[in-house]
Amino acid sequence: MSRLIRAALRDKDEVFFIQVGSHDGITGDPIHNLIIENIRYQGIFIEPVPHSFERLKKTYQCAKNSSQRLRFENIAIAQTNETRKFYYLSQDIKDDKALINSLPLTYDQLSSFNRKHLETLGEEIIPYIVETDVPCLSLQELLIKHQVKNLDLIHIDVEGFDYFVLAQIDFSRYRPKVILYEHVHLTVYEKDSAIALLHQHDYELLTHGGDTLAILK
Repeated sequence: MSRLIRAALRDKDEVFFIQVGSHDGITGDPIHNLIIENIRYQGIFIEPVPHSFERLKKTYQCAKNSSQRLRFENIAIAQTNETRKFYYLSQDIKDDKALINSLPLTYDQLSSFNRKHLETLGEEIIPYIVETDVPCLSLQELLIKHQVKNLDLIHIDVEGFDYFVLAQIDFSRYRPKVILYEHVHLTVYEKDSAIALLHQHDYELLTHGGDTLAILK
């Protein structure tokens, strides 16, 4: 994915990105190297989980010109501006080595508005689920807040809420060259709706594992 994203954006003098669901900014992150290696990449990271957000900021604190080109928001993207219940796994789970060894490697990346999304990992993780109130902005309000005029790349990885973020893009105002989102947790209806929306706006789609890459024709 990184190679295809790099190729699609190679002719742009400046690239403005938004990453929704950044986690720690490095684990399994397809745009990490692009941002580290290219000072022409500037943008906004969004991560609601407190410990992941702190790791995210540390990941990029030594990136060249980071304070001038990179912005960080400890929020979630929702359909309206509000405070919502949000769920993630406590860091205390790392002390339970037997449980950790039974979980997928991505267990630390699972956070969601939907508690049941975490509960699919099994009853053993239930005591480690943290419920918190998270401030939320709509995608449009985030763009207004940061006075974003051009959007070239948007990466969405929000554990089943991806379509609802994708559907908020105002394609009459913004024409991202590249959109990458995770489809693996979407319902059939959401998957089909996402594909129809992107085809409607002249994107070519490629799938790789649980992700879909959309490149503007």
